[in-house]
Order: sequence, then structure tokens, then C-alpha cells
Amino acid sequence: MKKNIVSRSPKLTSEQLKKNVAAIHTNGDLSLLERKMVNVLLLNAYDELLSRRTHTLPVNHLCAMLGWDESFNIALLKRVLRNLAVTPIEFNILENGKEVWRVMSMISFGEIKNGICTYRYDEYLAERFYDPEIYAMINIGVQRRFEGGYALTLYENCLRYKTVGSTGWWDIERFRKLVGAAASIYDEFKYLKRDVITKPINEINRVSDIWLVPEYKKVGRKVNYLRFIVTENPQKTLLQPDLKDDHAVLRESDTFKRLREHGIGERLAIAWILQDKERAQAVVDYVEEKDRKKQVKGTTAGYIRKLIEEKAEVGIKTAYEAKKENASKEDIEKARRNKLAARRAELEAEYRKQMITDRIKRLTQEERRILVERYSVVEGEGKTKSYNPKTTEFQDTIERIAFMAWLRSQFLPETHINTKEFAQWLKEKGSELKESVECISSVQSRQNSEIA
Repeated sequence: MKKNIVSRSPKLTSEQLKKNVAAIHTNGDLSLLERKMVNVLLLNAYDELLSRRTHTLPVNHLCAMLGWDESFNIALLKRVLRNLAVTPIEFNILENGKEVWRVMSMISFGEIKNGICTYRYDEYLAERFYDPEIYAMINIGVQRRFEGGYALTLYENCLRYKTVGSTGWWDIERFRKLVGAAASIYDEFKYLKRDVITKPINEINRVSDIWLVPEYKKVGRKVNYLRFIVTENPQKTLLQPDLKDDHAVLRESDTFKRLREHGIGERLAIAWILQDKERAQAVVDYVEEKDRKKQVKGTTAGYIRKLIEEKAEVGIKTAYEAKKENASKEDIEKARRNKLAARRAELEAEYRKQMITDRIKRLTQEERRILVERYSVVEGEGKTKSYNPKTTEFQDTIERIAFMAWLRSQFLPETHINTKEFAQWLKEKGSELKESVECISSVQSRQNSEIA
């Protein structure tokens, strides 16, 4: 009975890629950059290989995963995508005991637009990539360390044999096809050994998590077969610090955690944040606010994805809404200013009243007699019968009230408010009155500066 290896496979980490070995064995003619690109694109799409045909990846994220430290070379990225679109990938698969051969292109579509790389896989290829019966675990962190195309190709072809310890014997022609060593110079074994075996092995043993030792078998005087003894690299613990997760800090961010809480896939959340962190955060804020108001139909994850992928404007008001809001703010501010102005008028009136009262109290008897005489000739004619010249007082209450009203009106025009004295009066009256006037004064000062 066929053993189901997939069921015992370890869980993929964020930088590990489960790659179909049949595919690894048939794309040896890819360059180093093209092979790295294949693995990065597949890792990015892996979670949704069966549910989506089209996948996206920010160019800056793509370049980081490829290990590019220099500025982005868009022309080179286009060339690599173009080559992947025309590179055949072959599968030799047993079905019902018979060998079946299939061929298709590595990707069926590629696009670079507005800083986003978009690509597609053929449905059959996506299915094979997603659930291979035999797989190799390729670490993107390890991949970034490779500088030679033959080294990475040999690494991919040997990785799955780590658990059994040996690749088994390969004939030389098969080996050349696996690693893409088709040049005629490699018809001579010494050059094949130098460039395609020894140098790549040295690089693999230096930078990867496996250790290779080659063995050869001759037929007569000619090397016809070779195999590789595959063990775990004894320097693995030394390599690990350099292979740490590039996105560890990003995963600790609040935006990433909130996206994950809504059910957004890890790699998708990372891609969105790398593409535009502020926008990703704004979308989450917007959706959560809508959800609190019971205005989200379906899942919050679906709504978040829809808003981000459709580049919908969130938290941005239309011109009409902005105009309406500004008009409303102006009305509120105007009402506030009117209320403050009315309050100031009340306070000033109260202060003037107090000033006049104090002024009247300070009148001498002679000043008071002069004022009563002036009053009796004008408004108070016939209304001073109870007035006593000696005491300068009115015995009749009605006559006294009438005189005091007139007297106040005489002092009112000459009563001017002194700012410092007014502030002191407010302070004595209480903090509530003082704060009201300070607020009024700040509004008036701002208005005066705007006019100026």
C-alpha cells in the first residue's frame, strides 16, 4: 500500500515551502534568480492555491524575499516573469500503474503594476503544487543565501533525501538534466565535476541546512553514475541566526495581530502591511467600527479583503460630506461664539453696575445735592417732595428708586471697563466667571488676528 507521506509532514512555517519533487526534477534549466522567483511566488500563493487563480505580491516584498539589497530592478523582474511564462514544466506521474507525462508553463500570467506583482498558475499545476504526494521542504531564508544556480538546483534535488541519507544512484545524463547542465562543455566529466558538482557542493555545505558528500561509480574507466550522501549540516546551529524570520518584528505589530484576529492569512496580512501599513490599519479601524454598528454583512475578513483589494476609500469623506460637515461646524462655532459674546455682555453689564454702585457710594453730600437739583429740573420735576437737603436722602421709597435709576444713567456713559480691574473683579467673584471671560477673550483675539 502506498504510504501517504503528506499526512506526516511538519507544519509549514512562514518561510518554508512544500514543493512537488516531480516539478523540482524537471525545471533544471532555470537560472538562479528564476528558480528563487519560482519558490517565492509559490510560497506567497500557497495558502490559496486551490481557492484563487490569481495571486499578488508587493514588489518590495518580492525583492526582499529574493534577497535584493539594492534598489528594485523592475526591468529584470519583468524579464524573469517573461521567462517563467514560457518555461515548460514537466511531470512524470504514475496513474493506474502507467506513466503519464504532462507539460505546462511555470506561470500562465504575469504583471507588474503600481508596485504590485500579479501572477497565475494553471489549475492542474496549482493542485500539484498544493498537495504533492512527495515533497521537499525548501526554506526561503536558506534560498536567499545561494549565489550559484547549480548549487540551489542541486540543493532542491537533494533536500528530500535527508531523511533516508542518500539520493540513490543517478546516471550522469539524468543528473545533467536535473540540474540543467546542458552545455557541451559538460560532456567531459572533469568540467562537469568542477562546475556542477564540486563548486555547488561546497556552497551547499557552507550556506544550507544539509551536508552533501558525492560518490561515483564507473563502468570501465568512465564515470557513469553518481549519488549524494545527504545528512544534516553540523553547522546548522551556526547558520540559524542568519536565517531568522525577516518579518518577526512585523508580526508583533498591532495591525498584523488585528488582521489575524479577523481571520486574514498570515502571508496576506504581511503583504498588505508591506504594501501600505497606514491603509491596512485604516481599513481595520473602519471595518471594526462598522461591525460595532452591526453594519457588516458576512464576515469581517471578507469585508476587509474587499476594501483593500478594491482600493476603496475608507475614512475619507466625499466632497459633499466634507462640505456639509464644514457647514455644520461653522454653524456650531458661530452659535458658540454668539453664546460666549452674550455671556461676556452679561458679565460686563454686571461689572458696570457694580462700578456705578461703588461710584454712587463715594459721592459727597455736596455732589449729591448738585445731582438732585439737576434731577429736579429735568426728569425729576415734581418728584423730589420727600427729599431732605440736609441728609440728601429721599424719604419716599418710590421717589428714591426713581432718582437712583436716573443717577445710574448719568454715570453709565462714562463708565469704561479696565481689563485688569475687570479680571480682578472676576477673580473675586469666582473661577467660573473668570474662565468664561478668558474663553471669550481667546475667541476674540483669534478673530482679531484673522481680520488683521
